Amino acid sequence: MKYFTPTSTADMVFSDTKNKQLLEDILCHNVSFPSHGKNCLMLFGVYGSGKTTYSKIFFDEYEKSYNGNGANVKEITVDSNEKITTTIDTLNNIANLIPLYSYSYKHYFMFDEFDGFKEEQQTRLKHFLNRQNILCIMTTNNLHKIDKGILSRSHIINCNASSNINDYVVRMRQILVQNNLPFLDKKTLENIAKQSNGSWREMGSLLEQCCSRVNTKFVKKPILKIV
Repeated sequence: MKYFTPTSTADMVFSDTKNKQLLEDILCHNVSFPSHGKNCLMLFGVYGSGKTTYSKIFFDEYEKSYNGNGANVKEITVDSNEKITTTIDTLNNIANLIPLYSYSYKHYFMFDEFDGFKEEQQTRLKHFLNRQNILCIMTTNNLHKIDKGILSRSHIINCNASSNINDYVVRMRQILVQNNLPFLDKKTLENIAKQSNGSWREMGSLLEQCCSRVNTKFVKKPILKIV
């Protein structure tokens, strides 16, 4: 499916409305960010829940909210074997530069699977996160492995399955229309959402399988049998 990957905050489904409302408030400048000692977003959720995809969306939308053209994001390799002083030197060398291409005057840093850092490495990074000219997004599947000091510097965003299954039904219907795919009844979409358990990879696969059943003349089994 060509039009499956979300391209905006509006396309995303989070665990509850509070998470999405906070992000929208930040992007509309109703809530200042970075501020109050928080300059990070910590996105957590199961594999395939859209954490990394949304990180790139947020950075771009944040930069565009300052009339920029999109964010210049530095993706930092999370390596438990690298000396943390080397990582910090790399971060500071970038952050000490004037962000010429950033209308927000912020440097953007992305740490995918942040829990890959050892406890000592995370502890040493806290000082860097006190800088005023940076905005960081970190993702993790294991929130309990993240240093509490890092968490206190972050808005924690739950990307796990929404408690409102209709959120997924609405999004999947949009995807079907955008891709000119067959109509699927609400029960089928609800079953797909339940089986996916917050994983968009699983959801995309099941959605396409169901649509292929509709398109195939020789298949007579009910669509719901797939899910």
